[in-house]
Amino acid sequence: MEHSRPHPAFKVWMETDDGYVFGPGVYSLLKRVNEVGTLKEAATQLDMSYRYAWGLIRKAEEKLGEPLLSAHKGGRSGGGGAELTERGKHFLIEFQRLREQMARASEADPEKTISGVVKEVKGSGSEVEVIIRIGASDKVRLKKGQNVSLQL
Repeated sequence: MEHSRPHPAFKVWMETDDGYVFGPGVYSLLKRVNEVGTLKEAATQLDMSYRYAWGLIRKAEEKLGEPLLSAHKGGRSGGGGAELTERGKHFLIEFQRLREQMARASEADPEKTISGVVKEVKGSGSEVEVIIRIGASDKVRLKKGQNVSLQL
């Protein structure tokens, strides 16, 4: 049997001093609510019971001390729904950004990574010149005119 090569793996979540607040489950639920407009439909699409989904949201909101969803009830003919609060939208964006940063970091080749401090940024418009102070050992790996990409 051929074995695959080991690679980094990670799970990202957010905490307060009181513990776990927000992770992949709440993220998926908020993202789906944002797409479909109801917690019930989002839960159904994610194979969760409505009660479980509502519990996840409620626990996160309790830890944060503010709502992530704004729900409105419908009448006999339906029409209810939910939408993300500004805080909910913020967490959705920040969690996705954090996951992307972790993914990039886990894929980064340490042999191609150089660390330094930005000393100056010159120019404006479509091109700028950035002066970065790096360690002497990293200097030997760079050549004038070489293309590089920076990751913040």
